[in-house]
Amino acid sequence: MQPNNLTALDFNDIKESIRAYLRTRSEFTDYDFQGSSLSYLIDILAYNTYYTAFNANMAVNEAFLTSATVRDNIVNIAKLLNYVPRSTTAAQLCIKTTLQTQAVNGVYPTTATLKKGAAAQGGNYIWNRMADLTTEVNPSTGIADFGDVKLKEGNIVKFSYVVNTFATQVYKIPSAEADISTLTVRVKPNEASTTSDIYVKVDNVTNLTSTSRVFFLSEGEDMRFEIKFGDDSIGRALKDGEVVELEYLVTQGAVANEVADIQFNGRVTDSNGASYSSSLVQTSIVETSYGGAAAESIESIKYNAPRYYSSQYRAVTAQDYAILTKKVYDNAKSVVAYGGDSLNPPIYGKVFIAVQTKTGSLLNDATKKSISSDLRQYAMASIDPVIIDPEDIYIYNKIFVQYDTGCGDDTTTIKTDVQQAINQWASQTEINNFNSTFRSQAFEKAITLSSKCVSDVSLQTTVVRYVKPVTNQTNTYVIATGSPLYNSAPSATDSTVSKEPVLLSGTFRTADRPGVDQQFEDDGFGKLKVFYNTGTRKVITNSNAGTVNYDTGEIAFGPVNLIGSGTNIASTGVNITNSVSGEGSVTDPDVLPANLQVPVQFIPANASTIPASTPGTVINIISPEVTIAPIGTTPPASIPLNSLTPTIFDQTPTTVTVADVANGGTLNTSDCV
Repeated sequence: MQPNNLTALDFNDIKESIRAYLRTRSEFTDYDFQGSSLSYLIDILAYNTYYTAFNANMAVNEAFLTSATVRDNIVNIAKLLNYVPRSTTAAQLCIKTTLQTQAVNGVYPTTATLKKGAAAQGGNYIWNRMADLTTEVNPSTGIADFGDVKLKEGNIVKFSYVVNTFATQVYKIPSAEADISTLTVRVKPNEASTTSDIYVKVDNVTNLTSTSRVFFLSEGEDMRFEIKFGDDSIGRALKDGEVVELEYLVTQGAVANEVADIQFNGRVTDSNGASYSSSLVQTSIVETSYGGAAAESIESIKYNAPRYYSSQYRAVTAQDYAILTKKVYDNAKSVVAYGGDSLNPPIYGKVFIAVQTKTGSLLNDATKKSISSDLRQYAMASIDPVIIDPEDIYIYNKIFVQYDTGCGDDTTTIKTDVQQAINQWASQTEINNFNSTFRSQAFEKAITLSSKCVSDVSLQTTVVRYVKPVTNQTNTYVIATGSPLYNSAPSATDSTVSKEPVLLSGTFRTADRPGVDQQFEDDGFGKLKVFYNTGTRKVITNSNAGTVNYDTGEIAFGPVNLIGSGTNIASTGVNITNSVSGEGSVTDPDVLPANLQVPVQFIPANASTIPASTPGTVINIISPEVTIAPIGTTPPASIPLNSLTPTIFDQTPTTVTVADVANGGTLNTSDCV
């Protein structure tokens, strides 16, 4: 008789299976006696079988990407998908650098050069220039302005191999903390040679020839990257005696972020050959250090590898563009792409890509153009990729919590528990991402379960969007709320009947009234009106300042010429002719403030479910206002009519954030060079 339970993996199940088999054999009589020798043998057999089964199960699990747990195994599977995990990423900072050069016979040098290598110390770290930076010298003043200069944390390391084709040679980067984005590979004809060829990293072989000077990169054992060269068919093969030179940055990663103070100690020379001491170089911090990160986590590798493989190095679908954008721009936290044909009105021949960065900063024009250019090599036909900023929508909740006074916790403890529950809810829902939806039921449930003392929860929910006008230009600004707006009196159809406004803007100033803060609100019947407050009454300055579609949630404000908002108003460049009404004119447009933003707060028709207004919209949860009150306290009305407070959002509000999966970014979003 054969054992009857071949699938048993538990020790006791295996042991019982052996006993069941022995019961069929008359030769054995003492197997059920725990103190017998045969019983010990059964234990040994069961243990051996148990460990063998466990190891076999684990070995099989390690063969599949979804179930593997050992990094080296995950990386090896990812290699089959041609995916290279991100390395440790060096932190970078930006400094403003100028130099007063020295004249020779009354003539200043033509250029000055900031040399490659260690350039500063700060925060117990070394900050490096990764390449020489040359700038022109002002012939009148002798000042060399290098502009905003980017430095990276770490130590520049050089490592070399002498090629030996008779042996199996692995060109490995010895350090696990190397920032691969800084890697430079050169090949010299021999050790005595002073010249070398630069080899370029490639990911696919479609355009390679037998003479292409390229290398392939992969992660090897213990997070140490390996370099492979061609075979004289796909890329040039190395020859005996050639020397492979590797240069890279060994970095400490994320620990070097947030450094705000440095001491310059770099080397600077001029076109006359003169060298300058660091004391003659004037520096100041433009941006504190950021972007340092650990090597890509195994969770991130398991997520990204199959998705990069699915794109097959070509962009056909919108999802392909989203995946490849993360490949060409590592600082992307999340990406969404959609075709222009889905817009209203449609825009054909373009795919729009919204990028949310890990630092939270918006991409400048240069970076957008760089990403777009990198994506065109993957694009099919004549599709033009356009990089855009995410649209942010902010949900503001006022939370009213009733608690049992006899439960033992005070209001401070309950409030802390509520805030922790909100953070956990945000982490579970990934609310501050593309394609998300706010659902108040889940939000309220998380708060209710935060403490045993909480008996009831009620919400007042409003939504905030920002108008970001161009200073001193007459435009109409459209706000897509993404959902219908609340109707304060649906039965009222006569404009003579008063209806409560359901939207209100923050303060702004216009070119015709530069001396007074104005706001706009709806009249309840689909029109916007602009007004200012005298302290005792509301003065309407424009009763036809735009339109509102309550069914679609679309708000159109304008035409209007905005020159200030919130506290960002012009103190000069305007002429005020009436101090009461604020009437006047713009005298100097060049001194008007830039980067204006006007908050607009509105009440949604359905506060229980608030979707993103567009594919490129990110829903953010403003840190809520929490009120703790005993059971029996009358809660406020769920619809906050007459209590909209948009002016508190003149500055971008603090939001509930979700921790990112460790996934290093490398590219700068500033103008630093």
